[in-house]
Amino acid sequence: MGGYSFRGVTALGDVFELADQELVSELAAVTSRENALAAARLTLLAEIDRRGLAMKLGHSTVTRWYAKSVRITDGSAARQTALGHWLTDWPTVLGALTGGEIHAAHASAIADGYTTVVMADPTVDERHRDAVVAELLDTARRSTAGGVTTRAQALAHSAADDARARHEKAEKERREREREQARRAADNAGTGDAGADGAGAGAGGADGGGERGGGGDSGSATGDQAPPGQPPVPVSENPDLNRFDLHPLANGRYQLGGNIDRLLAEKLLTALSPLTAPRPGPGGERDVRSPSKRRADALHVILDRHLRGGATGSAGGSRASVHLVVPLRDLLAHSGEKRSGSPAADSAELANDDEGHDARKQSIPKPGDVDWPFNFDWTGPMSRFLAELLTCDADLTPVIVDHHGVPLALGRTTRLASDDQRIALTIRDTCCVMCGRPAQWCQAHHVKFWEHGGTTDLSNLALVCGECHRLVHRGDWQLIMGEDGHPYAIPPDTVDPRRHPIPSYHRRKQRAA
Repeated sequence: MGGYSFRGVTALGDVFELADQELVSELAAVTSRENALAAARLTLLAEIDRRGLAMKLGHSTVTRWYAKSVRITDGSAARQTALGHWLTDWPTVLGALTGGEIHAAHASAIADGYTTVVMADPTVDERHRDAVVAELLDTARRSTAGGVTTRAQALAHSAADDARARHEKAEKERREREREQARRAADNAGTGDAGADGAGAGAGGADGGGERGGGGDSGSATGDQAPPGQPPVPVSENPDLNRFDLHPLANGRYQLGGNIDRLLAEKLLTALSPLTAPRPGPGGERDVRSPSKRRADALHVILDRHLRGGATGSAGGSRASVHLVVPLRDLLAHSGEKRSGSPAADSAELANDDEGHDARKQSIPKPGDVDWPFNFDWTGPMSRFLAELLTCDADLTPVIVDHHGVPLALGRTTRLASDDQRIALTIRDTCCVMCGRPAQWCQAHHVKFWEHGGTTDLSNLALVCGECHRLVHRGDWQLIMGEDGHPYAIPPDTVDPRRHPIPSYHRRKQRAA
Protein backbone atom coordinates (compact mmCIF):
# COMPACT_ATOMS: atom_id res chain seq x y z
CA MET A 1 0.00 0.00 0.00
CA GLY A 2 1.39 3.37 -0.96
CA GLY A 3 2.25 5.89 1.74
CA TYR A 4 2.59 9.64 1.92
CA SER A 5 5.20 12.09 3.10
CA PHE A 6 4.21 14.90 5.45
CA ARG A 7 5.92 16.16 8.60
CA GLY A 8 8.15 13.15 8.76
CA VAL A 9 5.46 10.53 8.09
CA THR A 10 6.93 8.77 5.06
CA ALA A 11 4.91 5.57 5.01
CA LEU A 12 1.38 4.61 5.87
CA GLY A 13 2.71 2.33 8.57
CA ASP A 14 4.22 5.30 10.36
CA VAL A 15 0.69 6.53 11.14
CA PHE A 16 0.19 3.66 13.57
CA GLU A 17 3.35 4.65 15.45
CA LEU A 18 2.19 8.23 16.16
CA ALA A 19 1.12 9.27 19.63
CA ASP A 20 -2.45 10.41 20.21
CA GLN A 21 -1.74 14.12 20.02
CA GLU A 22 0.51 13.59 17.01
CA LEU A 23 -2.35 11.88 15.19
CA VAL A 24 -4.66 14.82 15.84
CA SER A 25 -2.05 17.38 14.83
CA GLU A 26 -1.13 15.43 11.73
CA LEU A 27 -4.77 15.22 10.61
CA ALA A 28 -5.24 18.97 11.07
CA ALA A 29 -2.08 19.67 9.08
CA VAL A 30 -3.06 17.31 6.27
CA THR A 31 -6.54 18.85 6.07
CA SER A 32 -5.03 22.32 5.83
CA ARG A 33 -2.67 21.14 3.12
CA GLU A 34 -5.57 19.51 1.27
CA ASN A 35 -7.40 22.84 1.20
CA ALA A 36 -4.29 24.60 -0.08
CA LEU A 37 -3.96 22.02 -2.85
CA ALA A 38 -7.62 22.54 -3.76
CA ALA A 39 -6.97 26.27 -4.10
CA ALA A 40 -3.98 25.58 -6.34
CA ARG A 41 -5.96 23.11 -8.46
CA LEU A 42 -8.85 25.51 -9.02
CA THR A 43 -6.52 28.39 -9.81
CA LEU A 44 -4.53 26.32 -12.31
CA LEU A 45 -7.72 25.11 -13.97
CA ALA A 46 -9.06 28.65 -14.32
CA GLU A 47 -5.79 29.90 -15.79
CA ILE A 48 -5.65 27.06 -18.32
CA ASP A 49 -9.18 27.98 -19.36
CA ARG A 50 -8.35 31.71 -19.46
CA ARG A 51 -5.44 31.05 -21.82
CA GLY A 52 -7.67 28.98 -24.10
CA LEU A 53 -5.44 25.91 -24.15
CA ALA A 54 -8.24 23.53 -25.12
CA MET A 55 -7.16 23.13 -28.75
CA LYS A 56 -3.54 22.55 -27.74
CA LEU A 57 -4.77 19.82 -25.43
CA GLY A 58 -6.76 18.22 -28.24
CA HIS A 59 -10.24 19.01 -26.94
CA SER A 60 -12.99 21.44 -27.82
CA THR A 61 -13.11 22.90 -24.31
CA VAL A 62 -10.90 22.87 -21.23
CA THR A 63 -13.87 21.57 -19.27
CA ARG A 64 -14.13 18.50 -21.50
CA TRP A 65 -10.37 17.90 -21.34
CA TYR A 66 -10.31 18.16 -17.55
CA ALA A 67 -13.35 15.93 -17.11
CA LYS A 68 -11.79 13.22 -19.24
CA SER A 69 -8.35 13.58 -17.67
CA VAL A 70 -9.49 13.13 -14.07
CA ARG A 71 -12.52 10.95 -14.86
CA ILE A 72 -15.29 13.23 -13.59
CA THR A 73 -18.50 14.44 -15.22
CA ASP A 74 -18.56 17.44 -17.51
CA GLY A 75 -20.87 19.19 -15.07
CA SER A 76 -18.44 18.76 -12.19
CA ALA A 77 -15.57 20.00 -14.33
CA ALA A 78 -17.59 23.04 -15.41
CA ARG A 79 -18.46 23.89 -11.80
CA GLN A 80 -14.82 23.63 -10.74
CA THR A 81 -13.71 25.82 -13.63
CA ALA A 82 -16.29 28.46 -12.80
CA LEU A 83 -15.28 28.38 -9.13
CA GLY A 84 -11.63 28.81 -10.11
CA HIS A 85 -12.48 31.92 -12.14
CA TRP A 86 -14.56 33.32 -9.28
CA LEU A 87 -11.76 32.75 -6.74
CA THR A 88 -9.36 34.57 -9.04
CA ASP A 89 -11.67 37.60 -8.86
CA TRP A 90 -11.94 37.37 -5.07
CA PRO A 91 -8.42 36.93 -3.63
CA THR A 92 -9.63 37.18 -0.03
CA VAL A 93 -11.58 33.95 -0.39
CA LEU A 94 -8.77 32.33 -2.38
CA GLY A 95 -6.32 33.30 0.36
CA ALA A 96 -8.55 31.78 3.04
CA LEU A 97 -8.75 28.54 1.08
CA THR A 98 -5.00 28.49 0.46
CA GLY A 99 -4.34 29.12 4.14
CA GLY A 100 -6.59 26.26 5.19
CA GLU A 101 -9.09 28.52 6.96
CA ILE A 102 -11.94 27.18 4.83
CA HIS A 103 -12.37 24.18 2.56
CA ALA A 104 -13.50 23.86 -1.06
CA ALA A 105 -17.17 23.34 -0.15
CA HIS A 106 -17.05 26.63 1.79
CA ALA A 107 -15.59 28.41 -1.23
CA SER A 108 -18.27 26.99 -3.50
CA ALA A 109 -21.02 28.03 -1.06
CA ILE A 110 -19.59 31.56 -0.84
CA ALA A 111 -19.50 31.87 -4.64
CA ASP A 112 -23.05 30.55 -5.00
CA GLY A 113 -24.27 32.76 -2.16
CA TYR A 114 -22.69 35.84 -3.71
CA THR A 115 -24.47 35.07 -6.99
CA THR A 116 -27.76 34.68 -5.13
CA VAL A 117 -27.40 38.08 -3.45
CA VAL A 118 -26.43 39.84 -6.68
CA MET A 119 -29.36 38.30 -8.53
CA ALA A 120 -31.68 39.44 -5.75
CA ASP A 121 -30.45 43.03 -6.25
CA PRO A 122 -28.45 43.57 -9.46
CA THR A 123 -28.05 47.28 -8.58
CA VAL A 124 -25.95 46.58 -5.49
CA ASP A 125 -22.71 48.59 -5.70
CA GLU A 126 -19.14 47.34 -5.42
CA ARG A 127 -18.81 48.35 -1.77
CA HIS A 128 -21.84 46.29 -0.81
CA ARG A 129 -20.63 43.35 -2.90
CA ASP A 130 -17.35 43.40 -1.00
CA ALA A 131 -19.31 43.47 2.24
CA VAL A 132 -21.39 40.46 1.15
CA VAL A 133 -18.29 38.39 0.37
CA ALA A 134 -16.67 39.43 3.65
CA GLU A 135 -19.80 38.45 5.58
CA LEU A 136 -20.02 35.05 3.88
CA LEU A 137 -16.30 34.41 4.39
CA ASP A 138 -16.62 35.23 8.08
CA THR A 139 -19.55 32.81 8.29
CA ALA A 140 -17.49 30.11 6.56
CA ARG A 141 -14.74 30.45 9.17
CA ARG A 142 -17.30 29.73 11.91
CA SER A 143 -19.80 27.39 10.27
CA THR A 144 -20.43 24.71 7.67
CA ALA A 145 -21.02 25.23 3.96
CA GLY A 146 -24.72 24.83 4.70
CA GLY A 147 -24.46 27.67 7.20
CA VAL A 148 -22.92 29.85 4.49
CA THR A 149 -25.84 29.07 2.18
CA THR A 150 -28.35 29.92 4.91
CA ARG A 151 -26.61 33.22 5.60
CA ALA A 152 -26.49 34.02 1.88
CA GLN A 153 -30.23 33.46 1.59
CA ALA A 154 -30.82 35.87 4.48
CA LEU A 155 -28.57 38.47 2.85
CA ALA A 156 -30.40 37.99 -0.45
CA HIS A 157 -33.77 38.58 1.21
CA SER A 158 -32.40 41.71 2.87
CA ALA A 159 -30.90 42.96 -0.40
CA ALA A 160 -34.18 42.42 -2.25
CA ASP A 161 -36.12 44.23 0.49
CA ASP A 162 -33.69 47.16 0.41
CA ALA A 163 -33.89 47.33 -3.38
CA ARG A 164 -37.68 47.32 -3.25
CA ALA A 165 -37.64 50.08 -0.61
CA ARG A 166 -35.32 52.18 -2.77
CA HIS A 167 -37.55 51.58 -5.76
CA GLU A 168 -40.68 52.60 -3.87
CA LYS A 169 -38.94 55.73 -2.55
CA ALA A 170 -37.75 56.71 -6.04
CA GLU A 171 -41.23 56.05 -7.44
CA LYS A 172 -42.82 58.19 -4.73
CA GLU A 173 -40.39 61.06 -5.38
CA ARG A 174 -41.06 60.86 -9.10
CA ARG A 175 -44.81 61.06 -8.59
CA GLU A 176 -44.37 64.04 -6.25
CA ARG A 177 -42.25 65.84 -8.85
CA GLU A 178 -44.87 65.18 -11.50
CA ARG A 179 -47.62 66.57 -9.26
CA GLU A 180 -45.51 69.64 -8.48
CA GLN A 181 -44.81 70.20 -12.18
CA ALA A 182 -48.51 69.89 -12.98
CA ARG A 183 -49.38 72.39 -10.21
CA ARG A 184 -46.79 74.89 -11.44
CA ALA A 185 -47.93 74.50 -15.03
CA ALA A 186 -51.52 75.22 -13.96
CA ASP A 187 -50.42 78.28 -11.96
CA ASN A 188 -48.32 79.57 -14.85
CA ALA A 189 -51.20 79.09 -17.27
CA GLY A 190 -53.52 81.10 -14.98
CA THR A 191 -50.98 83.86 -14.45
CA GLY A 192 -50.27 84.09 -18.16
CA ASP A 193 -53.96 84.51 -19.00
CA ALA A 194 -54.35 87.28 -16.41
CA GLY A 195 -51.26 89.12 -17.66
CA ALA A 196 -52.47 89.03 -21.25
CA ASP A 197 -55.87 90.53 -20.25
CA GLY A 198 -54.34 93.35 -18.14
CA ALA A 199 -51.41 94.50 -20.28
CA GLY A 200 -52.81 94.01 -23.77
CA ALA A 201 -50.59 93.17 -26.69
CA GLY A 202 -47.11 94.58 -26.04
CA ALA A 203 -43.49 93.66 -26.41
CA GLY A 204 -42.97 93.49 -22.65
CA GLY A 205 -45.97 91.21 -22.26
CA ALA A 206 -44.71 89.02 -25.02
CA ASP A 207 -41.28 88.81 -23.45
CA GLY A 208 -42.75 88.08 -20.06
CA GLY A 209 -44.92 85.39 -21.50
CA GLY A 210 -41.88 84.01 -23.26
CA GLU A 211 -39.93 83.86 -20.02
CA ARG A 212 -42.72 82.16 -18.21
CA GLY A 213 -43.16 79.74 -21.04
CA GLY A 214 -39.45 79.05 -21.02
CA GLY A 215 -39.53 78.57 -17.28
CA GLY A 216 -42.34 76.06 -17.61
CA ASP A 217 -40.50 74.10 -20.27
CA SER A 218 -37.35 74.11 -18.19
CA GLY A 219 -39.20 72.81 -15.17
CA SER A 220 -40.81 70.11 -17.25
CA ALA A 221 -37.51 69.01 -18.72
CA THR A 222 -35.85 68.93 -15.30
CA GLY A 223 -38.56 66.79 -13.78
CA ASP A 224 -39.20 64.54 -16.78
CA GLN A 225 -37.17 61.59 -15.50
CA ALA A 226 -37.74 58.03 -16.56
CA PRO A 227 -39.54 55.81 -14.06
CA PRO A 228 -37.17 53.67 -12.00
CA GLY A 229 -38.32 50.55 -13.83
CA GLN A 230 -39.97 47.43 -12.48
CA PRO A 231 -39.64 46.83 -8.73
CA PRO A 232 -37.09 44.18 -7.74
CA VAL A 233 -38.52 40.71 -7.42
CA PRO A 234 -38.43 39.20 -3.91
CA VAL A 235 -36.03 36.29 -3.59
CA SER A 236 -38.89 33.91 -2.84
CA GLU A 237 -40.55 34.88 -6.14
CA ASN A 238 -37.50 35.24 -8.38
CA PRO A 239 -37.57 32.57 -11.14
CA ASP A 240 -33.99 33.43 -12.15
CA LEU A 241 -32.82 31.66 -8.99
CA ASN A 242 -34.62 28.41 -9.83
CA ARG A 243 -32.52 25.28 -10.03
CA PHE A 244 -33.38 21.66 -10.79
CA ASP A 245 -30.75 18.92 -10.85
CA LEU A 246 -30.86 15.24 -11.74
CA HIS A 247 -27.77 13.29 -10.68
CA PRO A 248 -27.03 9.62 -11.50
CA LEU A 249 -26.24 7.38 -8.54
CA ALA A 250 -23.91 4.41 -8.40
CA ASN A 251 -26.82 1.96 -8.11
CA GLY A 252 -28.39 3.15 -11.37
CA ARG A 253 -31.02 5.33 -9.74
CA TYR A 254 -31.17 9.14 -9.90
CA GLN A 255 -31.11 11.82 -7.21
CA LEU A 256 -33.37 14.87 -7.57
CA GLY A 257 -32.47 18.24 -6.11
CA GLY A 258 -33.29 21.86 -6.63
CA ASN A 259 -34.52 25.22 -5.41
CA ILE A 260 -37.61 26.88 -6.85
CA ASP A 261 -39.67 30.05 -6.41
CA ARG A 262 -43.04 30.23 -4.71
CA LEU A 263 -45.08 30.28 -7.91
CA LEU A 264 -43.44 27.17 -9.33
CA ALA A 265 -43.74 25.48 -5.95
CA GLU A 266 -47.43 26.37 -5.86
CA LYS A 267 -47.95 24.89 -9.32
CA LEU A 268 -46.07 21.75 -8.34
CA LEU A 269 -47.99 21.31 -5.10
CA THR A 270 -51.29 21.98 -6.87
CA ALA A 271 -50.50 19.30 -9.44
CA LEU A 272 -49.28 16.81 -6.84
CA SER A 273 -51.94 17.38 -4.19
CA PRO A 274 -54.88 15.45 -5.71
CA LEU A 275 -52.57 12.55 -6.53
CA THR A 276 -50.87 12.23 -3.15
CA ALA A 277 -53.90 11.38 -1.04
CA PRO A 278 -53.61 8.01 0.75
CA ARG A 279 -55.22 5.21 -1.23
CA PRO A 280 -56.86 2.57 0.98
CA GLY A 281 -56.59 -1.08 0.04
CA PRO A 282 -59.50 -3.19 -1.29
CA GLY A 283 -60.57 -4.04 2.26
CA GLY A 284 -60.11 -0.53 3.60
CA GLU A 285 -56.55 -1.17 4.75
CA ARG A 286 -54.34 1.81 5.45
CA ASP A 287 -52.14 3.00 2.58
CA VAL A 288 -48.68 1.77 3.55
CA ARG A 289 -46.89 4.27 1.30
CA SER A 290 -45.01 7.08 3.02
CA PRO A 291 -45.78 10.70 2.05
CA SER A 292 -42.50 10.78 0.15
CA LYS A 293 -43.42 7.65 -1.80
CA ARG A 294 -46.87 9.07 -2.58
CA ARG A 295 -45.29 12.24 -3.96
CA ALA A 296 -42.95 10.18 -6.13
CA ASP A 297 -45.89 8.16 -7.44
CA ALA A 298 -47.80 11.37 -8.14
CA LEU A 299 -44.86 12.76 -10.12
CA HIS A 300 -44.86 9.55 -12.16
CA VAL A 301 -48.54 10.02 -13.00
CA ILE A 302 -48.05 13.68 -13.95
CA LEU A 303 -45.19 12.85 -16.29
CA ASP A 304 -47.19 10.04 -17.86
CA ARG A 305 -50.05 12.44 -18.53
CA HIS A 306 -47.72 15.00 -20.09
CA LEU A 307 -45.90 12.50 -22.30
CA ARG A 308 -49.21 11.05 -23.39
CA GLY A 309 -50.30 14.48 -24.60
CA GLY A 310 -53.13 14.90 -22.13
CA ALA A 311 -53.61 18.53 -23.17
CA THR A 312 -54.11 17.72 -26.85
CA GLY A 313 -57.68 16.58 -26.38
CA SER A 314 -57.07 13.20 -27.99
CA ALA A 315 -57.90 9.99 -26.19
CA GLY A 316 -54.46 9.40 -24.75
CA GLY A 317 -52.34 11.43 -27.17
CA SER A 318 -48.84 10.46 -28.21
CA ARG A 319 -46.68 8.04 -26.30
CA ALA A 320 -43.19 8.38 -24.88
CA SER A 321 -40.33 7.87 -27.34
CA VAL A 322 -38.03 4.91 -26.75
CA HIS A 323 -35.24 3.56 -28.93
CA LEU A 324 -34.32 -0.11 -28.81
CA VAL A 325 -30.85 -0.67 -30.23
CA VAL A 326 -30.71 -4.24 -31.55
CA PRO A 327 -27.42 -5.77 -32.76
CA LEU A 328 -27.83 -7.51 -36.10
CA ARG A 329 -26.06 -10.66 -34.92
CA ASP A 330 -28.61 -11.10 -32.13
CA LEU A 331 -31.44 -10.46 -34.57
CA LEU A 332 -30.12 -13.13 -36.94
CA ALA A 333 -29.25 -15.55 -34.13
CA HIS A 334 -32.81 -15.51 -32.81
CA SER A 335 -34.67 -15.25 -36.10
CA GLY A 336 -37.03 -18.14 -36.59
CA GLU A 337 -36.77 -19.20 -32.98
CA LYS A 338 -39.96 -19.46 -30.99
CA ARG A 339 -39.46 -17.27 -27.94
CA SER A 340 -41.90 -16.70 -25.14
CA GLY A 341 -40.41 -13.37 -24.18
CA SER A 342 -40.03 -14.65 -20.62
CA PRO A 343 -36.42 -14.80 -19.37
CA ALA A 344 -37.16 -18.01 -17.48
CA ALA A 345 -38.68 -19.68 -20.54
CA ASP A 346 -35.83 -18.47 -22.72
CA SER A 347 -33.34 -20.00 -20.31
CA ALA A 348 -35.27 -23.28 -20.29
CA GLU A 349 -35.23 -23.47 -24.09
CA LEU A 350 -31.52 -22.85 -24.16
CA ALA A 351 -30.95 -25.46 -21.48
CA ASN A 352 -32.88 -28.05 -23.50
CA ASP A 353 -30.99 -27.31 -26.68
CA ASP A 354 -27.73 -29.29 -26.53
CA GLU A 355 -26.30 -28.37 -29.91
CA GLY A 356 -24.66 -24.97 -29.83
CA HIS A 357 -25.98 -24.40 -26.34
CA ASP A 358 -22.85 -22.85 -24.91
CA ALA A 359 -22.22 -20.57 -27.88
CA ARG A 360 -25.80 -19.33 -27.91
CA LYS A 361 -25.82 -18.84 -24.16
CA GLN A 362 -22.68 -16.77 -24.35
CA SER A 363 -24.16 -14.69 -27.17
CA ILE A 364 -27.02 -13.46 -24.99
CA PRO A 365 -26.01 -10.05 -23.64
CA LYS A 366 -26.73 -8.88 -20.13
CA PRO A 367 -27.71 -5.43 -18.81
CA GLY A 368 -24.60 -3.29 -18.80
CA ASP A 369 -23.01 -5.11 -21.75
CA VAL A 370 -22.13 -2.95 -24.72
CA ASP A 371 -24.53 -4.85 -26.98
CA TRP A 372 -27.44 -5.13 -24.54
CA PRO A 373 -30.35 -4.31 -26.88
CA PHE A 374 -32.66 -2.40 -24.54
CA ASN A 375 -31.52 1.16 -23.86
CA PHE A 376 -33.09 4.49 -22.95
CA ASP A 377 -31.96 7.57 -24.84
CA TRP A 378 -30.97 9.38 -21.65
CA THR A 379 -30.31 6.92 -18.86
CA GLY A 380 -28.93 3.85 -20.62
CA PRO A 381 -29.72 0.14 -20.21
CA MET A 382 -33.12 -1.06 -19.03
CA SER A 383 -34.24 -4.50 -17.95
CA ARG A 384 -36.03 -6.86 -20.33
CA PHE A 385 -39.15 -6.52 -18.18
CA LEU A 386 -39.16 -2.73 -18.52
CA ALA A 387 -38.54 -2.98 -22.26
CA GLU A 388 -41.53 -5.30 -22.64
CA LEU A 389 -43.64 -2.93 -20.54
CA LEU A 390 -42.72 0.07 -22.66
CA THR A 391 -43.28 -1.66 -25.98
CA CYS A 392 -46.99 -1.84 -25.22
CA ASP A 393 -47.59 1.88 -25.35
CA ALA A 394 -44.34 3.70 -26.09
CA ASP A 395 -43.34 5.23 -29.39
CA LEU A 396 -40.80 2.53 -30.17
CA THR A 397 -38.16 2.91 -32.86
CA PRO A 398 -36.08 -0.24 -33.44
CA VAL A 399 -32.56 0.57 -34.60
CA ILE A 400 -30.58 -2.30 -36.14
CA VAL A 401 -26.80 -1.89 -35.79
CA ASP A 402 -23.78 -3.91 -36.86
CA HIS A 403 -21.21 -5.33 -34.46
CA HIS A 404 -19.50 -1.93 -34.37
CA GLY A 405 -22.71 -0.19 -33.33
CA VAL A 406 -23.21 1.51 -36.70
CA PRO A 407 -26.92 1.80 -37.59
CA LEU A 408 -27.89 -0.37 -40.56
CA ALA A 409 -31.62 0.28 -40.58
CA LEU A 410 -34.12 2.35 -38.68
CA GLY A 411 -37.85 1.82 -38.88
CA ARG A 412 -41.04 2.36 -36.92
CA THR A 413 -43.32 -0.50 -36.03
CA THR A 414 -47.07 -0.40 -36.51
CA ARG A 415 -47.82 -1.83 -33.12
CA LEU A 416 -49.13 1.44 -31.61
CA ALA A 417 -52.84 1.94 -31.12
CA SER A 418 -54.15 4.67 -33.40
CA ASP A 419 -56.14 7.62 -32.09
CA ASP A 420 -59.33 6.05 -33.45
CA GLN A 421 -58.53 2.79 -31.70
CA ARG A 422 -57.90 4.62 -28.44
CA ILE A 423 -61.26 6.36 -28.75
CA ALA A 424 -62.93 3.00 -29.36
CA LEU A 425 -61.03 1.52 -26.40
CA THR A 426 -62.21 4.35 -24.17
CA ILE A 427 -65.82 3.81 -25.26
CA ARG A 428 -65.58 0.07 -24.60
CA ASP A 429 -63.49 -0.01 -21.41
CA THR A 430 -64.29 3.47 -20.00
CA CYS A 431 -61.39 3.30 -17.53
CA CYS A 432 -58.62 0.98 -16.35
CA VAL A 433 -60.18 -2.46 -16.67
CA MET A 434 -58.54 -3.58 -13.42
CA CYS A 435 -58.77 -0.68 -10.94
CA GLY A 436 -60.99 1.97 -12.54
CA ARG A 437 -58.52 4.82 -12.94
CA PRO A 438 -59.58 7.35 -15.63
CA ALA A 439 -58.96 6.47 -19.27
CA GLN A 440 -56.71 9.54 -19.63
CA TRP A 441 -54.30 7.90 -17.22
CA CYS A 442 -54.30 4.57 -19.06
CA GLN A 443 -52.21 2.87 -21.72
CA ALA A 444 -53.27 0.56 -24.52
CA HIS A 445 -52.05 -2.86 -23.42
CA HIS A 446 -51.71 -5.78 -25.82
CA VAL A 447 -53.58 -8.69 -24.20
CA LYS A 448 -51.38 -11.05 -26.17
CA PHE A 449 -48.03 -9.31 -25.93
CA TRP A 450 -46.96 -7.62 -29.14
CA GLU A 451 -43.54 -9.29 -29.01
CA HIS A 452 -45.33 -12.64 -28.79
CA GLY A 453 -47.23 -12.05 -32.00
CA GLY A 454 -50.17 -10.09 -30.63
CA THR A 455 -51.92 -7.81 -33.10
CA THR A 456 -52.80 -4.16 -32.65
CA ASP A 457 -56.53 -4.74 -32.97
CA LEU A 458 -59.34 -3.70 -30.69
CA SER A 459 -59.91 -7.38 -29.91
CA ASN A 460 -56.38 -7.58 -28.47
CA LEU A 461 -56.21 -4.26 -26.62
CA ALA A 462 -57.29 -3.20 -23.14
CA LEU A 463 -56.98 0.01 -21.14
CA VAL A 464 -54.78 -0.34 -18.05
CA CYS A 465 -53.19 2.29 -15.83
CA GLY A 466 -49.45 2.35 -15.24
CA GLU A 467 -49.58 0.48 -11.94
CA CYS A 468 -51.83 -2.30 -13.23
CA HIS A 469 -49.78 -2.46 -16.43
CA ARG A 470 -46.71 -3.30 -14.36
CA LEU A 471 -48.63 -5.97 -12.46
CA VAL A 472 -49.59 -7.65 -15.74
CA HIS A 473 -46.07 -7.57 -17.15
CA ARG A 474 -44.62 -8.97 -13.94
CA GLY A 475 -46.89 -11.97 -14.40
CA ASP A 476 -48.87 -11.49 -11.19
CA TRP A 477 -52.09 -10.78 -13.09
CA GLN A 478 -53.21 -11.81 -16.56
CA LEU A 479 -55.61 -10.26 -19.03
CA ILE A 480 -57.69 -12.27 -21.47
CA MET A 481 -60.39 -11.37 -23.98
CA GLY A 482 -63.75 -12.98 -23.32
CA GLU A 483 -66.12 -14.36 -25.93
CA ASP A 484 -68.24 -11.24 -25.41
CA GLY A 485 -65.38 -9.07 -26.72
CA HIS A 486 -64.53 -7.55 -23.34
CA PRO A 487 -61.32 -7.97 -21.35
CA TYR A 488 -61.17 -10.00 -18.15
CA ALA A 489 -58.52 -9.94 -15.43
CA ILE A 490 -57.25 -13.20 -13.97
CA PRO A 491 -55.83 -12.67 -10.46
CA PRO A 492 -52.83 -14.58 -9.11
CA ASP A 493 -53.53 -17.64 -6.98
CA THR A 494 -52.50 -15.67 -3.90
CA VAL A 495 -55.60 -13.53 -4.44
CA ASP A 496 -57.94 -16.20 -5.79
CA PRO A 497 -56.74 -19.83 -5.72
CA ARG A 498 -59.28 -20.67 -8.44
CA ARG A 499 -58.10 -17.72 -10.57
CA HIS A 500 -61.63 -16.96 -11.68
CA PRO A 501 -61.76 -14.30 -14.46
CA ILE A 502 -62.94 -10.88 -13.24
CA PRO A 503 -64.92 -8.63 -15.63
CA SER A 504 -63.56 -5.18 -16.43
CA TYR A 505 -64.01 -2.54 -13.74
CA HIS A 506 -66.81 -0.48 -15.25
CA ARG A 507 -68.80 -3.62 -16.09
CA ARG A 508 -68.50 -4.76 -12.47
CA LYS A 509 -69.86 -1.39 -11.41
CA GLN A 510 -72.73 -1.71 -13.87
CA ARG A 511 -73.64 -5.13 -12.49
CA ALA A 512 -73.44 -3.85 -8.91
CA ALA A 513 -75.76 -0.99 -9.78
